[in-house]
Order: sequence, then C-alpha cells, then structure tokens
Amino acid sequence: MNRRTTALAAVAVLGATGLALAGCAQPNATPTNTKSEAAQLPLVGWTDVPASQLQQGGTLNLAVLSSGTDEGNWNISTTQGANVPVVNMQAPIMGTPYKATKDGGVEPDPNYATSIELTSKDPQTVDVKLNDKAVWEDGTPLTANDYKATFAALSGKNDKFNIASSAGFDQVSSFDVKSDYEFTFTFSSPYADWQALLTTPAVPKAIASDPDKWASFTTKPLPSSGPFVMSKIDNNAKVYTETPNPNWWGEKPKLDKITWTVIDQGSQAQAFSNNEINAVEVQDVDTYTAALKKSGAKALNSGGLTYSQITFNGLQAPLDDVNVRKAIAQAVDRELMAKTANEPLGVQATTMGDWLFMPGQKGYTDTMGEKLPYDLDAAKKSLETAGWTNADGKWTKDGKTLKLSVIIPQGTKSNELRAQQIQASLKKIDIDVTLDPVPSADYFTNIMAGKYEMATFGWQGTLFPISSSESLFYPEMKPGGDGQNFAFVTDEKLGDLWSQANSELDQSKRLKIAQQINEVIAGYMPMLPIYPYPNVTVVDKNLANYGPSTFMSVDWTKVGFTE
Repeated sequence: MNRRTTALAAVAVLGATGLALAGCAQPNATPTNTKSEAAQLPLVGWTDVPASQLQQGGTLNLAVLSSGTDEGNWNISTTQGANVPVVNMQAPIMGTPYKATKDGGVEPDPNYATSIELTSKDPQTVDVKLNDKAVWEDGTPLTANDYKATFAALSGKNDKFNIASSAGFDQVSSFDVKSDYEFTFTFSSPYADWQALLTTPAVPKAIASDPDKWASFTTKPLPSSGPFVMSKIDNNAKVYTETPNPNWWGEKPKLDKITWTVIDQGSQAQAFSNNEINAVEVQDVDTYTAALKKSGAKALNSGGLTYSQITFNGLQAPLDDVNVRKAIAQAVDRELMAKTANEPLGVQATTMGDWLFMPGQKGYTDTMGEKLPYDLDAAKKSLETAGWTNADGKWTKDGKTLKLSVIIPQGTKSNELRAQQIQASLKKIDIDVTLDPVPSADYFTNIMAGKYEMATFGWQGTLFPISSSESLFYPEMKPGGDGQNFAFVTDEKLGDLWSQANSELDQSKRLKIAQQINEVIAGYMPMLPIYPYPNVTVVDKNLANYGPSTFMSVDWTKVGFTE
C-alpha cells in the first residue's frame, strides 16, 4: 500500500494484511514459540517493461477504501488527508524534488529539480534549483515562492494551519528565494533527515499562505503538479477520474485514463473478477484466493513499510492505567497473529518489536520482545498491580468489572479478524472484549475524536522512520485536535530524546538515541506493535509497471498495458 507517502508523517492504513479465516487458524489455537525469520521479499514487485513495448492508451481502473472527501480533506499534509488511500489516489497528480530509489535512498527527480545540494553543515544549508518547465495544471509556473509558502505552512508556527506533522519544517530558521527557480533553506540546528522536506509536495502559494484555503479541499484535490489531473469528481458515486495533464512537461503518459472507485475491502476481489478493476491490493486470504481465480491474474509481492498494531486510548478508563495497557500487551499472542496473517499468503511472518524501524532496517531491535514478551502470568500480575482482583473468572475493582472493546470498520475483514484474535487472547486472562463496528468512513473520525477504547489498524512508515514516527507518540494530543497521537498520552522524556535524534548527524549515535526512544515507549505502552506485513497485489497479466514496492514509487508515465 506504499505507492507514495508523505515524508514526515506516518500514514494511517485502514486495513492491514488480514488474519486468515478462523477455519484456517482458530483464535484459540495453541501459540507457537518458534520464531521465524521474515522471508526475503523483493524491493520491487513488478518487472520493468520499457515504455516502448507498451500500447498507447487504455484505462487503468483501481479501487481504494476511501477518498479524501470521505476522510475530510484531500490535502495530504493535513491530519485528515495523511491517509494511505488519499495519498495513493493523488500520486499520479503530485510530484516532489526528491524521489525514492529502489533501495530506499533518494535522488533528485529531474521533472522537478535539476540540482539539490547540502552546501553547508554549519549552519546546515540546502540549495535547490528547480526545473523551470514545471507548472501547475493551469500552466502557472511552479516556483520557489510556492515552496516557501508550503514550508511556512508546515512549520507549525501558525497554529491556524491544520497539519499532520511539522517535523523538520519547524527547524528551518530561514528560507531565501534566490530566483523564481532557486531557493535555499537553513536549519536552526542540525537536522539529520533534511532530505525528507523535499519529498513533500509543494502547494501553490495562494493556498499555502491562507489557512482557510489550506484546509478547504474537502471535496476535491489540490491543483495538479504531476503527469495526470483529476478531470472528473463524483463524490456521490465515489468514482474519481484522472486523465493526462495537458500542461505536463515530462514524458507523455501511456494511459488515457485512471479511475479510482471507493470499494470496501470485502468486495474488491469480486470487482477484480468482474473486470471492474485491474488490480487488487490483498488484505486477507479470502481476497488473495478469490482474486487468483480470475483468468490471467498474477500475484506480485514486495517487502513493506507497514505494520499492524493496537492503539490504546490512554484517556479512557481502564486504559488510562499503564499497568492495564502492559497487561494487554503481554497477553496478546502476537506471534500467532503474525503466522495466521501472512503464511496463507505464501510469506513467512515475524512479529514487530520496534516502534520506529521495520525488521531488516538498520537500527531495528526487538524491544517489545525483550521488555514485555508474551506471558500470561506476567499479564495477570500487571492487572493485580493496577488494583484489579480476579474472582470467579472476572477482574473487578471498586465494584466495576474489567471489560474492553475494539472499534472496527464495517466491511474491512482484516480489522475484524484481527480484533477477534485480540478478543480470544484476552479471554485467556478473563478479560471480555466486545467488537464495536462503525461505518468505515467514520472509523478514523471516531478514533481521532477519542470515541474508542482499543483500535487495530496499520501505520505505514516512510523513508525517514525516526523523524516521521515522532508525531505518533509526541506531543500529547487532545481528542479532536490536530496530530497523530491517537493514544492521547505521552512521556515528556520523548520530547528531548526526539530533539537529540533529529539533530544528530552521526548515524551510530543517532541509532542509540532511537533505542532509548523505544525503551521509553515500552515503558508507558501507548501502542502495541503486532507484525509487519508484505505488500501483495494481484493484477491482470497485461498490466505493466504497476504493483507493490518497498520504497520506490510508481512512475505513472510508464504504467500501461502490453496488449
């Protein structure tokens, strides 16, 4: 699901790769104690086909779980817009000075920047020369002043701007426009992930200078700066059509049209079989099996940056007690959940033990496994420490019985099945858990408003995991406020630690600070990581240059059909 992502804010994923159906792995199955290594998956799931070998024209039909209208904003730098489906839908109409490489590095995208240089380390200064052919969809030049206004909006200095994260931008002390197509920006203190700022799309100055306009894109996307434009919007039918940008200055796209239709997860395999869509991102074994029955279908997979987790509402009793949160963390059988989630898709699984890095990334440690391993007896002791007493198979305290709930989006099978295993795990220590289904369009709205106890969804990471993870844990967030800390609690030590990590240019020292951050998070347990999962997409066999990848974005000018 990581086609393209905001660089400085992790992105919420409605449905993570799903658990196998109960018939394949019963929720009360015996937990496995044998750890397995994650399979070595490719960084890019598709085989590159030269554009010259593709037909000119054709329509690519794709599905998403929600639109920017559903989520509340199409501006991906807002709290509501920083959502994977919203980002994915707009990938063909956006571009940035830096683009991701196959192995997770970055390089200038010549369509947007001809040169990017770190010209000084003290003070840390970056010089950017823009492509003078780049324009907005109406033909207006894309200039340094657009970037200046975007940087200012994302700095967090004006609290009237609704932003998902100010990380990095809040460290920019000066921004100098040298010409229409060249600018420099300087940091107040060293900022290790400086390249991340240039993987965030610019917004036109007229919009980025006005907080009301910035937040006003509730029913349509911002102006295009990519090879496609959003040419038709049907918010009632939830069908969105993109066609080639007549003012695009780069390579001509092969496709005539891209359509995005909002289809719930449980219906996407059928839509694929009916030729309503050309690809389906697999979130559960039912979808995987059904989609592969289509004639000519093929499965593509790659490593991923997304992990499933359980977020606890730290303001909601009894989860406002850290010992209750720790008890749940030690009672949830994460290893069984990992196995039943990924093995039916042909991929070995591993649990997720780090809150910043993915398994395989430099810096990853199994902090969760070391600090709070699966241990039902320890979980019960944590509840006793919190003042709960177990009698007759029930935990009580001050006349109240310990009960919990998990909010789930209707029609998203992976969330429901994962919630069922959480329910089965906690039943083993006498905690009753009910499932609280809500319309999928209301799911994140309720979470952000604090109208939930536990929630299990995915977080999609970025190329810059240390800085992009900060907003999930720090600062403390109020329900209904701006930000991504949906647990609504924090540990104040994190503020100083993240400041150190974001300014440390020595990578080995930086990783040591990251480990301290992990240990602090384990200490107050706002979120329980469960397992990372691969990207799996089933596509029509004649679709080329589209599919899953770990880091690299799809080149939308090269997506097309071989016949």
